[in-house]
Amino acid sequence: MELEKERVFLNHWHVVGHVNDLKQPGDWLSFDLLGERALVIRGRDGAVRAFHNTCRHRGSRLVEGDQGHCRGALMCPFHAWVYTLEGELKTPSQPEKFPALDPQAWGLVPLELESWRGFLFLRFEPGPQDSIAQMMKRHESELSPYPLEELQPTDGLYTSPITPVNWKAMVDVDNECYHCPTAHPGLTDLYGRRYEEGPWIDGTHRIRGPFNENPSRKDLNQRYRELVAQHPDEFRLLPQAWLYIGLFPVSVLVFYPESAGFYRTIPIDATTSVMTGATYSYNGESESMALARATSAEIDTEVMLEDKHISELHFQANASKYWNKAILGDSEKALREHHDMLRALLPEIDGDRLPGNTR
Repeated sequence: MELEKERVFLNHWHVVGHVNDLKQPGDWLSFDLLGERALVIRGRDGAVRAFHNTCRHRGSRLVEGDQGHCRGALMCPFHAWVYTLEGELKTPSQPEKFPALDPQAWGLVPLELESWRGFLFLRFEPGPQDSIAQMMKRHESELSPYPLEELQPTDGLYTSPITPVNWKAMVDVDNECYHCPTAHPGLTDLYGRRYEEGPWIDGTHRIRGPFNENPSRKDLNQRYRELVAQHPDEFRLLPQAWLYIGLFPVSVLVFYPESAGFYRTIPIDATTSVMTGATYSYNGESESMALARATSAEIDTEVMLEDKHISELHFQANASKYWNKAILGDSEKALREHHDMLRALLPEIDGDRLPGNTR
């Protein structure tokens, strides 16, 4: 886990939100990852920046919660040091007790932040990945019909139940749909057997589920498809499919006929993980689109619980000392590729003994 933290998580990109989560100066989002804390905030000048969510005085967390708003300045809740919305130190409390402090040198420590069609990505350290724009370049044509820059926040960030598995067990189910007919009967009813799964190329992965050509047998799915058919003309032209673009290691962008969003798998420690994400509506959402968005959320909730269950079964069995190794079929190619990328970053995986491992 410590090796993964340094080589996989801190130096790779993670989706953290959308620019329209930060409409006003002082609006902020936070992102925690394996003991590190980030803060994304819109300044008075309109620019969106990312910083470590850490006061420069004694290291207190500056903001708490997933998102919020501060009026005019950021104030540390510990000793009331104050920072501008652009990250400069404004003043320590009781400044006469400190030497003169340069506002920039003692300002918040910045983090690398990139925006792609409104979605925001950050990383804590420089790493091996290209820019987000370069990584997403091969998907631009397919995603061009979706009005992503104008997405509107809906219910804020959601968090799944904590799952007692290593993060890789959760990501594995995202990298193949070989399990879908067995584990996701509802999703299989929506997609049929026309599930499309592309390879991992330059750090991204494509999965697409076109809607079944035949009417859905499940009432929830049929109601959803009937609502999609009622969308205004400009949205009815969007593909009748659910499209997912994964970004190594754990971020996924989601594109539906009535909404878009993201989710990410976050390790808490070596044996527990959680999924977090957000859903956004399209600007100009109709009543049928709002109802379809609520209905697709019901479908997604079912799928999330099903995935949680099978990842637990998978992880519990893999923990056995008698478990040796898997055999992967052609439909699990992307799963194999994801683990190949991990092996390239962590050659210790193939060693006889990992650091600290007594087995």
